[in-house]
Amino acid sequence: MARRERGKSQEWLAEEVGVRQTSVSAWERGSADPTVDNMSRVSQVLNVSFEWLAKGVGAMTVGVGSALNEQPSAYDMQTEEQRELLALFDQLSKKKREVLMTFVKDWIEK
Repeated sequence: MARRERGKSQEWLAEEVGVRQTSVSAWERGSADPTVDNMSRVSQVLNVSFEWLAKGVGAMTVGVGSALNEQPSAYDMQTEEQRELLALFDQLSKKKREVLMTFVKDWIEK
């Protein structure tokens, strides 16, 4: 549900988590359960609550002012330009993000 809602493929999620696409498919069909580590990675890359993902309770996303996050997040304090850049960055594959990060780091050092 969260993966589809964000317009992400099983292949994308598998690459982000470090598993095979067949594992993601099995998790979604209910024929296999992810490890706690994999579930934690899924919750991070999809930006959803671990409790919601693991137990199906609570809000899907953790919002500002929740018990887990009393202060506004860094995302909420960013400019529109910074949020746009992060949204674009999130659309890249893991490999492309790594290439871009290397480029930016090298560019800044020069």
